[in-house]
Amino acid sequence: MPSQFLPDYGLFLLSQGVQPSARLVFFDVPIDPLTRPALRTVSVTLSIEEPGQHYAMSFDFIGPRIDELLAVFPEPAREALWHWLDDRTTVGEHLQLSPTATVAHLEATLGAIQRGVDE
Repeated sequence: MPSQFLPDYGLFLLSQGVQPSARLVFFDVPIDPLTRPALRTVSVTLSIEEPGQHYAMSFDFIGPRIDELLAVFPEPAREALWHWLDDRTTVGEHLQLSPTATVAHLEATLGAIQRGVDE
């Protein structure tokens, strides 16, 4: 049975010789949905296309970076997001956002390779 998951963009970049510490810059990153893979971690996953191939890409926000992420939402939505993050029972959940938001400028590194159940 073929995999329902896209290949990982970070692993692709590593295979192309990009160093893990390289600063990557992305513009107009859509924030929807949010995932909460662990306490104090929020993740945004999207797809990106290289010629002929789509890849999955995720951005993990930890600590103060969560504040930066939530700052792109209007105040009522930001307050609701903080309540969601304060609830320990929401770990592992995905949250569809309305209204959605966009991060105009996002800098990231490849980070450490992680292996999950579905990777």
